[in-house]
Amino acid sequence: MNSNVNDRKPRLVFFQWDHQPNANAAGYLLLHMQQQVKCLSTHFDVVVINRDCDYAEICDRYEPDLTLFESGYRSHGSRRIKITNTNTHIAVPKLGLHNADAWCDRRAGFLSDMEQWGIEAYFAIATMTPEYMPAVKENLFVWPNFIDPDVYHDYGQQKVIPAMLTGQAYGLYPWRQTVFPMIRDRYPCLVSPQHAYESKLASQLLSGEAYARALNASLVVPTCGTMGGEVVRKHFEIPGAKACLVTERTPAVEAAGFVDMENCVFVDGHNVVERLDYLFAHPDEIRHITTAGYSLIHSRHTLSHRPQIYQWFMLSKGLQFGEKIIQSGPFGDLTKVQRISRQESVHIVGEASDRALLKQGDLLLEQGRVEEAKQCYARCLDYVSYLPEAKFRLAICALQQGDADRAYGLMVGLVKVTMTEYEALNPDPVEWAYFLLALICRGQFERARRLQDFYPSLSHDEFRRARLVIALLGGSGDAAVSGRYGRDRKSIHQIPDRSDSEWLAWFSDILERCQQPDLANVLRHAPVGRSGVGEKVTFLHFKRDAGWRLRLYSGVDGLMVGLHLNGLRPNVPPLPEFRYFSHLARRLVPHSQRGPLRRIRTALSRLPVGTGN
Repeated sequence: MNSNVNDRKPRLVFFQWDHQPNANAAGYLLLHMQQQVKCLSTHFDVVVINRDCDYAEICDRYEPDLTLFESGYRSHGSRRIKITNTNTHIAVPKLGLHNADAWCDRRAGFLSDMEQWGIEAYFAIATMTPEYMPAVKENLFVWPNFIDPDVYHDYGQQKVIPAMLTGQAYGLYPWRQTVFPMIRDRYPCLVSPQHAYESKLASQLLSGEAYARALNASLVVPTCGTMGGEVVRKHFEIPGAKACLVTERTPAVEAAGFVDMENCVFVDGHNVVERLDYLFAHPDEIRHITTAGYSLIHSRHTLSHRPQIYQWFMLSKGLQFGEKIIQSGPFGDLTKVQRISRQESVHIVGEASDRALLKQGDLLLEQGRVEEAKQCYARCLDYVSYLPEAKFRLAICALQQGDADRAYGLMVGLVKVTMTEYEALNPDPVEWAYFLLALICRGQFERARRLQDFYPSLSHDEFRRARLVIALLGGSGDAAVSGRYGRDRKSIHQIPDRSDSEWLAWFSDILERCQQPDLANVLRHAPVGRSGVGEKVTFLHFKRDAGWRLRLYSGVDGLMVGLHLNGLRPNVPPLPEFRYFSHLARRLVPHSQRGPLRRIRTALSRLPVGTGN
């Protein structure tokens, strides 16, 4: 009996989003989610929970050895589940799973979830995620993409398709944008339509066995890992179905074991025709490369070769004080080492195009060349139109050019993605700080002051500085805001390293440019030492925000607090930009009775918005 207990697989409760079949969704998205569960099942007895639930009740019922929380997904018809009481059963280790692209704009929501659920170790499916979330990379490991060999294998199809072009090829995929037309215009091709994930036509795309058979019938199939130089599923699916992979040379692809002209073919826009002409003229060489690629995938990149989550579980059980867990590479094993050794996980230092542009823009901004910096940040949006880092930096540029309205609009958009679209508990702390600062730059100090405590658990050094500004300008500066007033929430943004005095001088200049000279003067003369605020400063008198509509929003939110109805209170700021009343109606009124309220919300949304001071 003891032998049976010891031999049983540890039980994993996987809190997965509700990825139910959607008539309009791409079929392969659902397959990916199912394959993740199948992969976990190689090492765990997996229980999938994909509905709203009480964590304590689930743990009582299933007695898990480990719990895994999917988070940060950019929904394509899937529903994010609500999980309560996650502060119970503290003896059960918890892991987060960032199941999304490294550059996804739900990363702030992911970090909010992790803090809310008390999770301090995370896995990501993207190999480049540590570069996109450096604040947590010490506890961030990679559980990389893989294939299911039951789907992707050699079906023995006759090679009747010279080249197959599959996958999207818009701005996110610059290599495909260059290479695909050159192949399409020169060789006979099977071309798959480029339907977006959310398109009603996405369900018509090949997936599963049909897709694998089409790959198996093809001689060469090109793909790339986006502007981020990522390793995507297609890198494994193509050779895994015994087709010759044609791709872009990147550090991540080489880390996966791909070698040019040995088990794949590296090309770019300058040599793709030359290399494919050579290969088509030498069919034996294509067969050799294809066979070697097939061996690589089936020996290193199937679901049975992804034990990283299981390794973390086993290592964490015996982790001693002074030890930590590291990963030998994005496709490597996890091991434990002494912290004093200073060994770190090996992450890919890639050549992501957006990261290079951000760094270039930051250097230009530091030199005061704001227009040139803006161009770099705008070019990032050509790759990923929703990239939060680029939008945040464009807001900083707007402030430095005195355009507070533009900065405010950008900050509203960033906060809305996390709070309205993703419905996180709280926003990115740096984004929230600069949302408040943009309000002050617009002359809406009172509104910023009222909103500073709207998310009471939010803490970050940059948010502390925003509160410091509010305290100084309101004449109530004291040591209460001089230090860190709580454990820092991690941010996806990296801020220039400045002392408080340097930062206040910088923001004073911003206020001057935004036509707020009185406020700038107060900050310039505020005595700030190493511990923060020194003496109190002269009290400024501020006008109340104009507009009955804005007072109505503030009054209703205050009434919810006064009546102790925080559970029904919307988790978005009481401003029309965030559709506060729409969120309030959804909380107050059952779904079946919401029809009549839509007309009221529509009427309210058409009322003019107050412009503040």
